[in-house]
Amino acid sequence: MQGVVLRCLLVGAIAACHTDNPGTADGSTDGTGSNTAGLSINWSTHPTAIPGQANSDTTIASMTFRVANLRVIGDAGPGDDRTSIDTLALQWQAGVQPSPISFADAPTGLYSRVVLLADGNLVDYSYELAGTTKVDGMTLPYQIHDRSPLGISLETSTMLDPDHGASLVITIRIDQALQSLDFSKLDNQNGTLVLDTFDDAMGDFRNKMMSAVFEASHNTGGD
Repeated sequence: MQGVVLRCLLVGAIAACHTDNPGTADGSTDGTGSNTAGLSINWSTHPTAIPGQANSDTTIASMTFRVANLRVIGDAGPGDDRTSIDTLALQWQAGVQPSPISFADAPTGLYSRVVLLADGNLVDYSYELAGTTKVDGMTLPYQIHDRSPLGISLETSTMLDPDHGASLVITIRIDQALQSLDFSKLDNQNGTLVLDTFDDAMGDFRNKMMSAVFEASHNTGGD
């Protein structure tokens, strides 16, 4: 029930931001306030690249977020579809990293918030993680997957000036969530530790993912 309520609230908030003229990821020129350099989003992980070591006992081999909607919200036009994208798969694994997102026709002005919703719509997992961890001196594989929606709202202060580009970096500090998890209490399924949607420990893990894992920063520069 908690997942259904959260999904309704987040989908309602995202729908309220949409205008009557749907756009695409790189926007469509309408002659008002567009910027030739545009706004871009780049992705980063902490404390290391994936695959990598999350801490002394835990590795992370892969991570996936199935994003239903991502929106960079400008103060001047919170419903502008030129800074929105739907149905985005963010995937980290050996040889695979998410590509930057470019909103080439983003209007100039101040952008103060990034909102994203990871949601597999109950058909697929909203997010998944896999790796290894040590429990009682033994190294075991783990899998974490959640069908509940994951809503993220990040504050930023990114100014997009005329004829200049602006870049947002979204860092995923996955170690913050993994450190909060007692792997010894996860369900051992044929030697693999599994945390699934309705498991007792998932609520706390999901809350940590929403509150402490994602971080937005920015840098700007002229062309």
